[in-house]
Amino acid sequence: MYYGYRCYNREGKPEGWLYTARSEQELNPTKNLDYFSWCKRWKTKRGAEKNFDYYNQRWHHQTDGGYLKIEEMPELESHQFKDYRETKKRWDEQNADKVRESKAKYDAENPVWSIRFKDEDVLQWLNEERWDDESNQDLVMRKLRKLMTLEYKEGF
Repeated sequence: MYYGYRCYNREGKPEGWLYTARSEQELNPTKNLDYFSWCKRWKTKRGAEKNFDYYNQRWHHQTDGGYLKIEEMPELESHQFKDYRETKKRWDEQNADKVRESKAKYDAENPVWSIRFKDEDVLQWLNEERWDDESNQDLVMRKLRKLMTLEYKEGF
């Protein structure tokens, strides 16, 4: 059981339950049960009372005289609150080919560089060129920057 803000217009007719959009900048009523998971709701009446004045004032201003009431919300089906990971996992299993295509596209656009030197001469040269306390990554990046500046100067 949850408590929520029931929206009323200035004539006292219920318009639905309050939900917010756009980072709580926009207040909207809904009667659609599918959107109840988006509605402002609290497990206790005391929790709902904490922010009631703030939302009631905003709703009153937005609707030119409307008001909110704290009421018990209708029971929601438990499937609306399932863990999103279960839904994602099920979708991934059903659309394995799309997942593979998406992963391949991402990997093509964001390649992972891995450098493994097999030539001992190259390793020896890199160790000679290495500064004190310089990691492999720092060394390779420094050499690549030097190569880039040479290419820029030479016009390759």
